[in-house]
Amino acid sequence: MNNSELHNWADKFLRDNFGLELDIPIRVSKRMKSKLGAFQIKLQNRKVVSKEIVMSHSFLINNSKETILDVLYHECVHYALYTLKKPYRDSDREFTETLERLGIAKTRTYKYKGQAYLYECKKCSYQFTKRVKGYNKRYICKHCRGKFIYKGMVESR
Repeated sequence: MNNSELHNWADKFLRDNFGLELDIPIRVSKRMKSKLGAFQIKLQNRKVVSKEIVMSHSFLINNSKETILDVLYHECVHYALYTLKKPYRDSDREFTETLERLGIAKTRTYKYKGQAYLYECKKCSYQFTKRVKGYNKRYICKHCRGKFIYKGMVESR
């Protein structure tokens, strides 16, 4: 799904459910690995400088259209409630009630699918995957305090 398709789906969703137009950009980020999507507000000197919805590129290429739209609509609810000056954070009651009313998934409903990096401890052979590269340079094993080696890329499903 490309930016214009995402924008069209989001705009239709906001018009149908909140009577709003989507007047912020939707950006696809190849760097976003820990989140599937996000509504971001950038501040400068306590003033809002920009707002955008960011979607993970890895998430977009590894998931079904239904899952992608569910996450996109979740971010649109953040945007709509923020625009309407209502509580818009994940922990806010109004936000969770709006998600339930619209049949949209809550945060952390979907697991990450995509590329991950495999690491192994040199001493005890403990293996694990992370979505960040360079983990072996910064951390030591919690079991034996040994160093990690990078083993390669794997698909996380």
